[in-house]
Amino acid sequence: MAIIRSDTLILQVINADQQQALADTLRLYRRLVRDLMTVAYTHWPMVGAGKGNEVVKVIEGLIHPTRQRPQVRYPYFAKRYYKFPSYLRRVAIMDAVGQVRSFGTRFDQWRCGKRKHPHAKPPRLTTRTHTFPSLYGSQCAKVNAEATHAFIKVRWQNDWIWMGFQLKSQCRFHGKGQAKSPLLTYNGRHWQLSLPEQFNPPTPTKGTPNRVLAVDVGINTAATWAVVDAQGTVHARGFISRTDKDRECRLMQRIRRAARKHTRHGCRLPVGFCRWGHQRLTHLADNQAHQISRQLVNQALNHDCQAMAVEDLKGWRPKAGKKRTPMKARFHRWFHRQLVNRIDSKAEEVGLKRVHVYARGTSRQAFDGSGPVKRDVANYSQCTFSSDKRYHADLNAAYNIAARGHVYFQGGQRKQTARVRSQTSTHAPRTPVTLSTLWQQSA
Repeated sequence: MAIIRSDTLILQVINADQQQALADTLRLYRRLVRDLMTVAYTHWPMVGAGKGNEVVKVIEGLIHPTRQRPQVRYPYFAKRYYKFPSYLRRVAIMDAVGQVRSFGTRFDQWRCGKRKHPHAKPPRLTTRTHTFPSLYGSQCAKVNAEATHAFIKVRWQNDWIWMGFQLKSQCRFHGKGQAKSPLLTYNGRHWQLSLPEQFNPPTPTKGTPNRVLAVDVGINTAATWAVVDAQGTVHARGFISRTDKDRECRLMQRIRRAARKHTRHGCRLPVGFCRWGHQRLTHLADNQAHQISRQLVNQALNHDCQAMAVEDLKGWRPKAGKKRTPMKARFHRWFHRQLVNRIDSKAEEVGLKRVHVYARGTSRQAFDGSGPVKRDVANYSQCTFSSDKRYHADLNAAYNIAARGHVYFQGGQRKQTARVRSQTSTHAPRTPVTLSTLWQQSA
C-alpha cells in the first residue's frame, strides 16, 4: 500500500518585503475560505450532493464570471478577489466545502444522540479557521530538484507575482516517489514549505522471519532492544536512554515551583497554567520518540532483522507512585504509545514486519523458564531469578518479547508446554512464552 511522507523545509525570508508578501497571501486565502464557507453552507443542498471535484464546478458557477457566463449569483468575489489565481481559488473551494461537510456530519451525529455527555451543546460552524493553502505544483509553487530553492506565487502590492526563496532543512523523502502539492505553513516563527511524497515501501520478506528485534519500553531506560533469531540465540542487545533528561527535569521542577507558589494560599490552578512549559515537554517527548525510533529501526537493519516486536500497551494505565515521590509525574510524561507509533511508521517505510505482543508477564517471567522473578526494591531495574541468578529486568523482558514475536510469526504453533492435566482441573494451564520456548522448539 502506498504511503505519503513529507519533508518540512524552512523558507529563508531575507527581508521585510518577502515577509509581508507571505503574510498577505495567507491572510487573503483565509478570508476567501471564510467567504466561500458561507456560500457553500447557503447552497448546501446543491453543493453537498456533489462528490470530489464536482463541487468546484458548482461553486464557480455562483462566484466566478466568464465570457460564456458574464452574470453570476455573487459578483462580490470577482471584485474583492481580483486576479486571484484559479488553482489557488479551487484549493480554497475544496477547503471550504470540506469544513462545511465536517460540520454537517458532526451536527447530524449530535442530532441523532451520539454525544459525549447528554447535555453537550450542538457543534458550531466556525468560519475563522487557521487553514493553510496547498500550492499546486508548477502552478503556484516551483521547487528545484535539489530542494534548495523555490518560487512561490504570492500577493505583492495588489498583484500576484513569482517570488524566489531559499530552502533550509534536510530532505529525506524528496525525489524518492511521486511528488504531491506542497503546503505553505507558518508556525509563528518560520514560514515553511511541506513537500509530500507518495511512494510504495519495500515489500516485507515472505515467510517466517529469522531474526526479530524486540523492544521493551521503560521509564528509567527509554528502550531496551535485543536481536533474537528463531532458535533463541541472542545476537545483539543494547539500551537507549533519553538525551534530554536534564532539560525535562528542569522544566518539571519549574512547573512544580510555580504551582506551589500559586496554591500556597489555597488558590486553585487556573486553566492553561504553565502552558508554555507543558508544550515544551510535549515537544521534547515528540522529538525523543522520533530519534529513539530511528535508532531502533537502524539497529534492525544493521543486524539483518526481518521484523520488530513491541509490547501492546494500548489502553494501559499505570498506577501512581507513593506519596512524595516523582513517579506519578514520570508516568504522566511517559510517551510509550508515541514511541510505538513512531516505530511502526518507520518500520513500514523500510519494509519490516511489525507485531504487538501480549505484554503481561514479559518482565515477571525469567527468560530461562525458571519461573517468576523477584524485582529488587532498591533498584527496580534489577531482578533475581528463582535460581538466585541476578539479571537486568528490562533485558529479560526484551528476550521474552522477542520469543512471543517469533511464536506469533510461526502461526502460534509451538510444542506442548502445558502442565499435566490434574483430576480437578478443567483445562491445562499454558506455560508463559519465554526465550526458553524457542530453545525447546529448536531442540
